[in-house]
This record gives sequence, C-alpha cells and structure tokens, in this order.
Amino acid sequence: MGLLDNVEKRLDRIVNGSFSKAFKAQIEPVEIAAALQHELDMRAKNQDGRVIAPNRFGIELSEEDYNRMTSFFAGLQVELSKVISDYCVKQRYAAVDRPELWFTLNADLHVGDVSISSESAPRQIVAATAKPATGGESLIPAAVTAPEVTPHLQSTDGRDFPLNQPIIKIGRGNEADIQINDAGISRIHCSIVLGSQVIIKDNGSTNGTIVDGKKITEAPLNHGSMVQIGSSTFTYLSR
Repeated sequence: MGLLDNVEKRLDRIVNGSFSKAFKAQIEPVEIAAALQHELDMRAKNQDGRVIAPNRFGIELSEEDYNRMTSFFAGLQVELSKVISDYCVKQRYAAVDRPELWFTLNADLHVGDVSISSESAPRQIVAATAKPATGGESLIPAAVTAPEVTPHLQSTDGRDFPLNQPIIKIGRGNEADIQINDAGISRIHCSIVLGSQVIIKDNGSTNGTIVDGKKITEAPLNHGSMVQIGSSTFTYLSR
C-alpha cells in the first residue's frame, strides 16, 4: 500500500466528515501530500555519504483554497508532517530536524494549484498559520525562540526519547532505559554512548542495528541520522 493511500481517510476525520464537500473542485490534501513528496525528491542532495532532504516547507495556495482550508490547517500540518517523515524513511533520506510546514496565500495562483518552497534548516517555532505572502517576501518565517534541546531519538510516530545519561540501553526488555515494544528488537538491542562524539553500539542483537541504511556494530550518530532496529525507525536529533 502506498504512503498516500490512507491520507484522504485520515484528513476526512479532521474535517468532521465534510471532506468531499469542503474540497470539491478545489485543491485536495492528497495533492498537497504528493507535491511535498515531489519536492523531497527534487531537493534531496548527497552530503557526507548521506542523502539530505529538506525539512522546512512553505505551502502556497490560491486565495480561494487558502480561505477554504484555514480552519483545517492545524490538523493538516500534523498529517502532512507524518507523510514527510514516512516518505523519508521509505527513500532513506536524512534530515537536519523534524518536518516543519506552514501555509501561505499566493493571489497569483489559480484554484487547485499549489506551490512548494523548501529548505534544510533546524526546526523553528512558528504560528500554526502564516500571514499571506506578498511580492518579494520570504516564505521562511522568522524564529520566535530557539530553546535548548536535549539530544533525543524521535520515532516515526512522533514520540521523543530523551538521551539524558552517559549510556542509554535500548531494547524490548525491562532492563532497557528506552523500552520499545517491538518483536524484532532484542531485550538489550543496542546502546547509545554520549560524549564528544555520540556513538551507537549494537549489543549482539538478533536482527542487527541499521544506521543511515547500513548495518553496523558501532557507528557515530550525527544530527539527522536515521536508526532502524526491528521494525522501528528513529531519527537522532542533537538540537
């Protein structure tokens, strides 16, 4: 099943069953999701042995589509962020931070059209909806704040696991510091060692530990590295 197959059903719940009425003949969220995937493929670049994809996205809509969808923006941001994360896992793209997206109005666009701008940059805190863009304005909003962030792992379902001690054991067993309920993960599957260089070590697990697409026994973790154990995938974020 493709990543977009269930998007419309999830978005239908966001708009309380009025999906077909609200979006008939105008832009559909699944089309925005497809445009985001295309943007990821077009902008992904090889860097230091990894393929780095953008993580910040400005979504421009026509005036009619923008006004019609305004009340749904918060829910759409959550669901479309999941689409981006899932697609990066599928394509083995890395990113410098979690997905971030916002909507702007472009009066030059026709109803049903969408334009995407993107960049690769640390996540910033912005309002749920952005003000309409005017000629020459940047689509990248200014940061409100830049709080200090504890290094952490983020799973594809959005859960965060802080790395707040020198050695963190990850596994399915009760003795693990980060316990993951996944049959493909060993009781103590791997460990992360914090220091001047953050290291992940496989602890002789049954199914192995994969970092950025490669099976490892020991490897450094860099901001945006993707870690796969069992059927679970995490992104290492250091800021």
